Amino acid sequence: MLSVFFRRRLSVAARSESGPGLAMSIHGYSAPICLLSHPRMTVALPPPSVRLPPIRRIHEHSIEALENLVAYLHAIYNPPVRGINRVGPKAKEKAAKQAEDDEDNGLLAHLRSDEFERAYAVRWLTSLLSHASFLVPAEDGEDCEGFDAKADSLVQHAAALLAICAGSAAAGKVTRRFQFGSPRLDSPVEVQLTDIPLSVDGDEATVGAHTWGSAYLLAEMLLQEPARFGLSDDAVARGLRVLELGAGTGLVSLATAKYLLARFDHPTPLSTACAPTIVATDYHPVVLENLRRNILANLDQGASSRLSLSALALDWSLYSEDADTQDRATLTPVLDQSFDLIFGADIVYELVHARWVRDTVAALLRKPTSTGQRSNGTSAPRFHLLMPLRPTHVLESQAVEEVFPRATSATTMDSLARLENPMRLCILDMEGITCEDGNARSNVEVEYVHYMVGWT
Repeated sequence: MLSVFFRRRLSVAARSESGPGLAMSIHGYSAPICLLSHPRMTVALPPPSVRLPPIRRIHEHSIEALENLVAYLHAIYNPPVRGINRVGPKAKEKAAKQAEDDEDNGLLAHLRSDEFERAYAVRWLTSLLSHASFLVPAEDGEDCEGFDAKADSLVQHAAALLAICAGSAAAGKVTRRFQFGSPRLDSPVEVQLTDIPLSVDGDEATVGAHTWGSAYLLAEMLLQEPARFGLSDDAVARGLRVLELGAGTGLVSLATAKYLLARFDHPTPLSTACAPTIVATDYHPVVLENLRRNILANLDQGASSRLSLSALALDWSLYSEDADTQDRATLTPVLDQSFDLIFGADIVYELVHARWVRDTVAALLRKPTSTGQRSNGTSAPRFHLLMPLRPTHVLESQAVEEVFPRATSATTMDSLARLENPMRLCILDMEGITCEDGNARSNVEVEYVHYMVGWT
């Protein structure tokens, strides 16, 4: 875990004598020293201008040493999303043991926002990439192929981190890299996203400007169990249509798209007569603009020939019972066709949202053509909703289970209601998920719930 301490006016020469918990002062500039805490030791983590070796001497360092330096910069400039590490009994015990060693890392954010240190890191990474061809094995007997593989890995990590540091120069922007493994793939899927500052426009907050834990968990779950989430090879081969509500930064949609692209490139590739369509939607213009940028940053031009991924504006209220049907005519034609899968991660912030989401899903989720398709999990249309159980949003969580009744309770509806509405959206399955919040000292856990909704 990382923590930061400040001390004033200490000289650089004092670093080796005074131990950790310092702040370096160079010509009156006081820089924070971060501490990398372990159960039996605490290692000083100074700012880039102090920690990184001079640019002119980069080539003198080994691949391993340079990898450690890149990892050090990664710890500063690529902060993780909190509340995404699923836990079991062993993980809880581990978190309890580490609690006493985890300090508040609030001052690390101060170091991360320091423009001087960020600029220094950018210059150093740029120089590392330009000097990569001058790196040589540390030992004469080192395997050349092994060295080349290490050098390539170093270049890839440094280049990705440079994109994060340089792309985050604007105040409040944070770029993160996410990796998701899948039993259906030989290598992990990687998505790089930029979060932008939260803002309030009138009564609307741009909460979709950040990547939240629910989006990460949903993306992780659907790649670990693609068939369970409707991404079976058979379903994709039929020409899958996927919709994401409240896509925000686009993590779920991009993870889905990159998984499908990886399956197309697999040694036993997918065969499909119709390219999959993925539509990532949100409401706020600022969020949509950032969503489109994230899509462009992750998919090359060649991807468009194998699948379609687009970002569109969608107002859920247009599908409510009291909405003017003429307003729906302004919706893009892409939304005229129904979808096989609909995803939503942490999208219910107000009581009315639950009803709007239900009406939108009812309008856009494909209706099964037979009774058997309603229960066939690999091909039946499904809406997957994952949301945190926030103490401040208890009523909103209850509203979801009110608008989407349990399938068992739906079967008890009176016969007249069944005649008037033969198909109804119900919760077919639900599961609770517990995650660490990322701060072992507080030993706080974040609870999520995953709803699988379908027609009954």
